[in-house]
Amino acid sequence: MLPYAPGASLAAGRREWRQAVVTLGCQLAAVGPRRHEDWLVDAAAVLQFRTRDPRGWLPDAHTGWPERTRHSPYYPFDRLEPHHLDHHLELLTHEAAVELTALHWTATPYGGAQPPGACHPVRRRRLWSAAGTLLARFGPAAVYATNAEDLSDGTDPHWYREGFSLSCFAGVDAQRDGLITDFGILAVSDTEVGAFWNFFVD
Repeated sequence: MLPYAPGASLAAGRREWRQAVVTLGCQLAAVGPRRHEDWLVDAAAVLQFRTRDPRGWLPDAHTGWPERTRHSPYYPFDRLEPHHLDHHLELLTHEAAVELTALHWTATPYGGAQPPGACHPVRRRRLWSAAGTLLARFGPAAVYATNAEDLSDGTDPHWYREGFSLSCFAGVDAQRDGLITDFGILAVSDTEVGAFWNFFVD
């Protein structure tokens, strides 16, 4: 749960969390239940749009891409399976996840993140605060992962500050529509899995 004072309403928590999603400009936000020891199984279910937010904080409409049809039911992804995620995700610390979630929306289209001080200080504080709120839902013991690739081979916990490449999860149909690549964060607690994704347009 979010770190609110005793007696704070759940409605307030929901409002603040949803505002964080809006502030960060998530093009795709989805949360589902954690049911398996191997959380990749549950992450795949979230990215296949087979789940609903256990708390009801995200309406079903959050997956309502008009391009999603019976011929392309997972748009803007192809059918992402656990084995694919296992080979194309990098794990992150909590600190790195908050920073990369904020940097996520200041990145260049080809994967070179701007340094933390590159955006206006007020906007920077707003983004970092929203990223902290977004991820606080998943608790202090959450596991985080991203499809940004570690170019330093795991030797630097802040490797993304020097630029990174992306393992594209966008499906064939989405790429044909001009979504040339994508950038996402997964947050995993003992009870929930969240996916927060943006797409770069050609």
